[in-house]
Amino acid sequence: MVTTGFFNIVCFSNEKKMTCRLIFLVLFLSSLVINVLGNLEQVNDVELEKLIANEKFVITLFRDESCQGCDELETQLSSLREDLVDSLNAWVVKAVSSSLISNFTTGKDSVKPLVVYFRHSVPLLYDGPLNDDVMLDTFVQNKELAVNHLNDDSFEHLTQAASGATTGDWFVMFYRDDCESCMKFQAKWEYIASQLKGRINLAKVNIKDDGISTGSRFGVDQVPAFLFFRQGKIFTYDLPNHESKAFQDFALGWYKNVASKNVPSPKTPFDELVDRAVFTLKENPWILPAAGVTLLLILIAVGLNTWKSSKVVKPTKSKKSVKKSN
Repeated sequence: MVTTGFFNIVCFSNEKKMTCRLIFLVLFLSSLVINVLGNLEQVNDVELEKLIANEKFVITLFRDESCQGCDELETQLSSLREDLVDSLNAWVVKAVSSSLISNFTTGKDSVKPLVVYFRHSVPLLYDGPLNDDVMLDTFVQNKELAVNHLNDDSFEHLTQAASGATTGDWFVMFYRDDCESCMKFQAKWEYIASQLKGRINLAKVNIKDDGISTGSRFGVDQVPAFLFFRQGKIFTYDLPNHESKAFQDFALGWYKNVASKNVPSPKTPFDELVDRAVFTLKENPWILPAAGVTLLLILIAVGLNTWKSSKVVKPTKSKKSVKKSN
């Protein structure tokens, strides 16, 4: 009897031993091929960063050498790889014990396998069911970015938040690019947007860059902040649950359990200028003392110049010059 990993082959006579050996060799090689095809290509962090920068679509499994659910998820992605290549011409790879996983996770999420879908370098953290059809549909249907970037110039024009007009409901994440938790959450915000696409508009506003006045308009001083705009009303998402499903449920109806307030009117250009000036002073508290010192130095310089001018002795006419003139 010859034993393989999958079958027991019984050889009844010496004449059949050669046949048995050939069968064993074929099955053994087949099992090797199956195992190789069932594993994703592994890349290191440098290789992964190059792929993300140069390829349109990269689907990456972040996993440890051994962890609960890692092998199962890798097998699932392996089974989808051919479809993903055909549909998206995507790279489907794995990164083992990668430091890059910290760009998308905090706390407990960092100990489980994650699938991140990079589209034109922008990540979408897949946070849905581990179902082949659902995963494939999510990747194929979200080749473009799902989250709108809004700023002081475009916010009211696109959302029509104050008028509650025709552009629909908007769920907006306010963030700063120096806020670590904000930046890590953006990949999940992209996934939430992909699940609400066609029903709710999702957007983000950088209140440290081109959304300073918009952040001031809505009183946002702590980030990340999540405001839901519907029919001229604001509903604030301040729940401790930051799971994707919780945000989706909020936008699809749970917001009714939250007290609302009216959307304030858009700010005038002068108000926006004042907001930026105030923001700049708050972010750079050294400016005011420095400006005060500069002004003081200018005043001292002007004072000294005036004092010196007052000390200059004007020439007087001598008696001789008076006689000559006579």
